[in-house]
Amino acid sequence: MKKRFQVFVPRQEIYENFIDKLDIRTEIVEIKTENSFGYASAEDIFSPENLPGFDKSTVDGYAVYAEDTFGSSDGNPAFLKIVGEVFMGEEYSGEIKSGECVKIPTGGMLPKGANAVVMVENTKEFGKRVEIYKSVAPGENILSKDEDIKKDSIVLNKGESINIGHIHNLMSLGITSIKVYKKPTICIVPTGDEVVEPTEQRVKTQIRDGNSYTLMAWLKNFGYEVKRFRLVKDDPKEFKEGVKWGLENGDIVVISGGSSLGARDYSLSTIEHFGEVLYNGVQVKPGKPVIFGKTKEKVILGLPGNPTSFIVSSFLFLFPTLKKLSGHNLFKPEPDYYVRITTNVPTAQGRERFIFVKLEKGKYEILAHPILGESGIASPFRMADGIVRIPLGKEGLYKDELCEFYLWR
Repeated sequence: MKKRFQVFVPRQEIYENFIDKLDIRTEIVEIKTENSFGYASAEDIFSPENLPGFDKSTVDGYAVYAEDTFGSSDGNPAFLKIVGEVFMGEEYSGEIKSGECVKIPTGGMLPKGANAVVMVENTKEFGKRVEIYKSVAPGENILSKDEDIKKDSIVLNKGESINIGHIHNLMSLGITSIKVYKKPTICIVPTGDEVVEPTEQRVKTQIRDGNSYTLMAWLKNFGYEVKRFRLVKDDPKEFKEGVKWGLENGDIVVISGGSSLGARDYSLSTIEHFGEVLYNGVQVKPGKPVIFGKTKEKVILGLPGNPTSFIVSSFLFLFPTLKKLSGHNLFKPEPDYYVRITTNVPTAQGRERFIFVKLEKGKYEILAHPILGESGIASPFRMADGIVRIPLGKEGLYKDELCEFYLWR
């Protein structure tokens, strides 16, 4: 194994100079719109028509010529003749004139001649006539035909993450299938002489493999296809077999464990055998010994074996890489909101630190209770709702200080 000097870099450098510069993309596939949630659009989609497509009432009431209601009040109501009624899903055949009105339900199509709707709460009906106790302005209580979406306007940008609002708009426009970037397939290669399968009996110095199975479940929850190689011992030949299998069967290979500088850790040499190592270590705790490598067409990540380091580095680096590979324009983790820490949390300078926390709803804000523990234990992320961030160069968090919170569940 060749001699190396490990240089730790800030997290932002990984985002800007590794992940953002990846020109690898998965293939483009066409899928049903109803199944597209969470995918990245592979094309700009423009609206073929206006939505809602007709002027419609936003309240139950009476469609009127607004000018007929001007000056109306409880003591001086306007009197209008009821000449008809609008039914849902039907177009009113007539046209109202000044002095007339038509009953209309919420969502009903506005009749010709009407330019406003009076809420039923501001009226009183007497046979074929109605008293109006409140004036309305032209356009009041009306959704115009193109107020939701204008014809030829963009509905979905290329690279945008598809959410439920997009799906609703697309289906409402009759767009029932779209082109998206296929989600990448992840191949996990678990490693370590001390690691055994969860089904096996273990001796005191062994640990059962929780990392790879946890990551598989996590990734599958987001719709990724995940494959797992057999447990690999600390042997260069076995490492090469596992990574070779991963490169042949997936878009990204994750080596679980084997990323420290110990004499028996072969992640670095294996990645260099198939491609190149671009970064070897980040200024993050937990999760410092992450290896970032790639071949011409695939990405290889070496993640630390300690449970909390493994989970945090997966969140900070694996998931953003997957989003970039699957065409998403936005891939960096962003804080979900700010929370107030309930106790002092010191940290050593030189690394950006992430702390597991349990949230509590305070009277006016969200409180975050730190769950501290070494990176070799898994209980903190079992109990946590998410993580808070201590920025690089900051000595820690003080009690009652506001800090960034990243949702875990």
